[in-house]
Amino acid sequence: MMEFAMLYFRRPKNISNVGDSLTTQRKKKEWTWKDISDKVKYTERPISHSLLRLDSNEADKLAQDAFLCIMRYMGDENLKRGQTFTDCVYELLMICHQYHALRDEVYCQIIRQTTSNKSSRSDSLIRGWRLFSIVTAYFDCSQVLKPYLFKHLIEMANDSRRAYHGTAHICLQNLAKTFKYGGRKFLLSGREVEAITTGKNLKRQLYHLPGGHKKVVNTKAVTVVEEIIQELCLELNIRSPTEQQEFCLCYILEIENIMKLLSNDEYILDICTELEHKKKEYFLLLKRTVWIHPLRLDNILYIDVMFFQIVPDYIEGLLIAPKPATLSAAFLEEVSFIGALLHLSDCNEQTKVSPQNAMNLLPKTIVTMRSGEQWAERINHKLCMIDANMNSTEARAKFLGSFLVQFYLD
Repeated sequence: MMEFAMLYFRRPKNISNVGDSLTTQRKKKEWTWKDISDKVKYTERPISHSLLRLDSNEADKLAQDAFLCIMRYMGDENLKRGQTFTDCVYELLMICHQYHALRDEVYCQIIRQTTSNKSSRSDSLIRGWRLFSIVTAYFDCSQVLKPYLFKHLIEMANDSRRAYHGTAHICLQNLAKTFKYGGRKFLLSGREVEAITTGKNLKRQLYHLPGGHKKVVNTKAVTVVEEIIQELCLELNIRSPTEQQEFCLCYILEIENIMKLLSNDEYILDICTELEHKKKEYFLLLKRTVWIHPLRLDNILYIDVMFFQIVPDYIEGLLIAPKPATLSAAFLEEVSFIGALLHLSDCNEQTKVSPQNAMNLLPKTIVTMRSGEQWAERINHKLCMIDANMNSTEARAKFLGSFLVQFYLD
């Protein structure tokens, strides 16, 4: 950072600039390496001017306010009456959000306060790095600062002798994600601020899969939807990136009967924070939305997930042609056999299907075209033709592999 400071930091009035005349330079002192070094090292006093050369007095004042936020969060300056550490974080993020030109300034300030930190408070340094991790999750920097900032973080993260090298590595990952995905969009919750402040960088977030299956995934501040899809797909033994792209993550608001598909570049904790702020009851669900790759039957969880996603649509009549005027013999055979498999998929032994139950095993668009007794007779006839030892998983696999693929993918 010394090189960056020499090129772009504000110089004191009594220090000569490169463009000064010879006469002016003789009257002023040269800016020494010690002067520059002091500008990039921790200070226990608030700054009276911005570190960078800014274009207005307003920006200079905001830079001073930002520095006070950093000092208060790190414990090196007293909080204002009624102020919390979370308030300090919010104020700093709002300054960066509203004044893009100050993002470089804030990064330089945090680097300064985490370099050669000699605070009397034992937790000042680690708090500074944790604040660093929050800011890198939200904001990028200019192309001018970018190489210097990445170089600084790489050096800190790779030095295992430093107690905070792990947090520096988190900052490095966060910043890379921010440049790739644009940074977090919603203010993190008070609980998230408290968790990060105490060194907890992961949230055990629950994700749902069709069929009642659930998976807890350690979710970081910068985890995006795409990463969760990849992790859940690995649980289903889906390792091909192109096949993983056929899945999406959505949130479900059960009370309001709303489902929203999420973009791959959305931040998980942004989604959760927004919904929780609105006091919505929700859950996150993996769903297959594209059907290019063929169904595979090599994983029990995969079979269950595909089965329980497809069956509701099949029963609603969404997977077959519009209601036909008549039912062909071949079609009756197919839906009766599928009905038998659906019956077996719900139990591990063959039992007769009653007329009432038969009506729940067929698409709603055709179920009224025959009586319950007629459907039950056809389904029970098909049951007699199926291996008596077939279990529910095998029935679900047969359902997917033999007949429903024809309806769904043809």
